[in-house]
Amino acid sequence: MILEKEYKEFDELMNKNGDEDRINELFGEILEKAIDVLNKKSENKEFLEYPEDQYVIRALFEYMLELWSEGEYEEAKALGYDLAYMVNDENLKEAFSMFVLGLIEKLPIEKFLDIYVNPENEDDEYEMFFMNFNDEIDELVIKHRDTFKKEFSE
Repeated sequence: MILEKEYKEFDELMNKNGDEDRINELFGEILEKAIDVLNKKSENKEFLEYPEDQYVIRALFEYMLELWSEGEYEEAKALGYDLAYMVNDENLKEAFSMFVLGLIEKLPIEKFLDIYVNPENEDDEYEMFFMNFNDEIDELVIKHRDTFKKEFSE
């Protein structure tokens, strides 16, 4: 699997509170490769397949969360739309769409996670991702449904 080796090293460093410079350097390398894969798949009109491309998807998802945490809502939202479109897995598409709704709302990431994400009910198949949402997410779906459809189709 693409990026599996790099993520094993990354996870080891994170679990051991490893050298922060090495962690940042490694994530930069991971992200660069993930963006290359995304661009190639897009150019070839292919999709990111789960689980085959799970580490590429993970890198892009983590980058979206990082952008969001830095207040880069538009960039994070664009990447969220890319994930919702390019990932060939209906469960992940739906989850990424929920994150895009939080970005449309321009909620701080911590608030979105606290209110809308249920981390206690994670699915082992998708352990790298937040997949379960509280019922309150329906408010965002209703509020931003039209905006999402319009922007997603652009």
